[in-house]
Amino acid sequence: MTIKILINKQMHFIGNYIVNVIEPRYGLSTSAKLELAKQNDMPESGLWEFEWQELWHKTDFEYQNIIKITCDNLLQGLIRYAVYTDEDSDQPYLLEILHLEAIPEDERLVSPLGRWLIWYAVQVAFRYCTPSETGELIYLDSTEDAISYYRDIVEMESLGWVSIAPGEDGHAFRFTVAGAKDFCERQTRDYGKPKLCTV
Repeated sequence: MTIKILINKQMHFIGNYIVNVIEPRYGLSTSAKLELAKQNDMPESGLWEFEWQELWHKTDFEYQNIIKITCDNLLQGLIRYAVYTDEDSDQPYLLEILHLEAIPEDERLVSPLGRWLIWYAVQVAFRYCTPSETGELIYLDSTEDAISYYRDIVEMESLGWVSIAPGEDGHAFRFTVAGAKDFCERQTRDYGKPKLCTV
C-alpha cells in the first residue's frame, strides 16, 4: 500500500477549544485554550527541550499542524502532528504525533497539559481518519524519558523499542480506535467536556 500526506489544510484543524484544568498550587479549577499556534508562539532556542523555532520552519503546513495550549494567554504546551492518507483511496487513516512538549514543570500554571493536547489530536483523527485493518488510529515515537508518561498516564499501547535518531533509541506507542475512545472518556470524566469557541 502506498501512502501520501494529507494536503487539504482544513482536514487537520477542528477549531479552538476551552478546556478545564487545575491550578496546582491551590487545587482550583480554571480554564485553558487549545488553538492553532503561530510562529511567534514558538519558544526561544534553549528554553524547552525541542527546538520549536526550527521545527516551525521544518513544518509543511499542507499536511502538518502545530496546536498550542495557553492559560491567561501564556504558552503552556505545544503539539505537532501529521495526518496520512492512503494513496489509492485518498482516505486519511492515521495521525502521527510528531512532537509534544509542555513548559518546564516549575513554570507551569495549570495541569494537565499534554493530555489535553493529545485529546485534541485524537479528535482530529476521529473526525477524518478511517483506520486500517489493524485499527491503529494514533501513532508516536517516545523518547526514553517519556515512556512512563505515555504508558502509565496516557495509557497508550506499547509497540516496543524503535530507533528514533542515530544512536538514540525510543519507544513506539499507539492508540487503536477503542484505546483512543477510552482515553477521551477518562479525560472528560476527570476534567469535563471541552467547549468549542470562536474567539
